Amino acid sequence: MTILQASRYAGEVWYDDVRFQTDKRPWFGQLREIAAGDFTFAVLGDRCGMATAGVFEKALEVVADLKPDFVLSVGDLIEGYWKDAADARAEWEYIDEKIEATGLPFFHVVGNHDYGNQVMLDVWRERKGFDYYAFRAGDALFLVLNTEDPPTELSDEFIDMIKKATYNVQNDPEHMTAHMQAFYDDIVSRMSPEQLEGMSRIDLALSDEQMAFAERVLEENRDAKWTFVSMHKPGWKSENERYNKLIGLLDGRPHTIFAGHLHAMEYSVSGNGEHIQLGRTGGHAHGEGPESDNVLLWVNVRDGKPTYRVMHLDGIGEIGSYKPQTHSQEAKK
Repeated sequence: MTILQASRYAGEVWYDDVRFQTDKRPWFGQLREIAAGDFTFAVLGDRCGMATAGVFEKALEVVADLKPDFVLSVGDLIEGYWKDAADARAEWEYIDEKIEATGLPFFHVVGNHDYGNQVMLDVWRERKGFDYYAFRAGDALFLVLNTEDPPTELSDEFIDMIKKATYNVQNDPEHMTAHMQAFYDDIVSRMSPEQLEGMSRIDLALSDEQMAFAERVLEENRDAKWTFVSMHKPGWKSENERYNKLIGLLDGRPHTIFAGHLHAMEYSVSGNGEHIQLGRTGGHAHGEGPESDNVLLWVNVRDGKPTYRVMHLDGIGEIGSYKPQTHSQEAKK
């Protein structure tokens, strides 16, 4: 197997220019030079599937006000699974315009909704060029991976069920619970026990080329004080051999792995690595606890080490919503 060279672009960003010969880039803005020292960034969770209108947009407004050095996603920014490229382009046009308007460097990650069939893959490549890459921010290395390489295509029947449920949820949000129950009942009635069991598994796809790229980047950046890996599906919940190889490559390096996909906020530690599963940032809730709230993650890197703050978007209010009140003398006592 040939080890692909990691090529530099825009100073300290690398991509696989053997596999991807394109002038398109899966990010917006220019990362400022962070030679060393402290910096901040935000991580946004899944906007889709079955997005609640305005939530991701609110998160973008918040980060635009707070001005981190850059923003990471964990994928699933569009509903996707389109058979017509024009539909996929229209979804990307809408959300890309919102992202670019923040004026912040924003780094995309492939999610299954973004890249779930050949049409979606082709539109991604047309608009964003490549789907895995790496960059340096000061003493930290960021490795962005694609867990849909290649994508697992769903049946037309299942895609039709997803599209029907998405339409119902987005056009009748007051009855979201009923629509989701109908979606679940539809799945159970049409699928075998074996198919249902398969849906509960976390299946990753990491190509030989991508693994070779990751290995080379990690080897060439052994001086990094901290390594951040961003992917869509939480590999630590899979039995994927290539993910296990990645963990071997990270052995001995302080690192954090960000993922999404399951729409629930989780934090765990394994050896010298942290696993952070992002909660949703607009996608449909998979549960009812605080871990299922709409959130964004704020990360401070100080002296080479990260600290984290989870911001619940429902707890961030607009100043105009706090109206003047009349206070009686009795109430002041």
